[in-house]
Amino acid sequence: MSIGLFVDGSFVYKTYPDQIDYLKLRQLIESELSDSVDEAYYFNSDNDPPKATKFNNCLTVPPPGGPGFRLKIYWLSKKKLYWPPSLGGHPVLHPNDSNIHYELTSQKGVDVGLAYHMVRSHYKRKWDKLVLCAGDGDFHEPVQNLVESENVDLYLVGSLRGISSELRSYAKKIFEIDQEPVLSKVRR
Repeated sequence: MSIGLFVDGSFVYKTYPDQIDYLKLRQLIESELSDSVDEAYYFNSDNDPPKATKFNNCLTVPPPGGPGFRLKIYWLSKKKLYWPPSLGGHPVLHPNDSNIHYELTSQKGVDVGLAYHMVRSHYKRKWDKLVLCAGDGDFHEPVQNLVESENVDLYLVGSLRGISSELRSYAKKIFEIDQEPVLSKVRR
């Protein structure tokens, strides 16, 4: 018996922007589930690699001194925005500074990477508890397979408002990191 821990860093940041202490989160999970984390992965995309380096390095420190994550850092895609052709097709510009052309920045590969490594990890390590710090309904299919076909117990970490109903229906428990008593136990 053991735990697979998978964190979508962007999801956690949106849920609790002041950041959480990931070592405290790991300790809370192990205590609450009376088990140990076998594999832990942290997924994110880097917007500012030099600034993120220190934080990312802290995530990889093994227990008991750190949370012991394996990092999977993906890329960001930037796309300049334009009005639809029916509205002229012109660039979307800042209203007060026409030199600023708005861009859409989005992370690429994080959800696919998380789903892939989650399923791969289970088939290699055979943990029986999945702690998923993500709320996207896109994880429904791999989660459904692990819960229904592999008898994995799902535990979600996040905010009720940010976790899709497709995932909630498979969870044994939800650790609400934006609510007490969990918040005070995982806060930095």
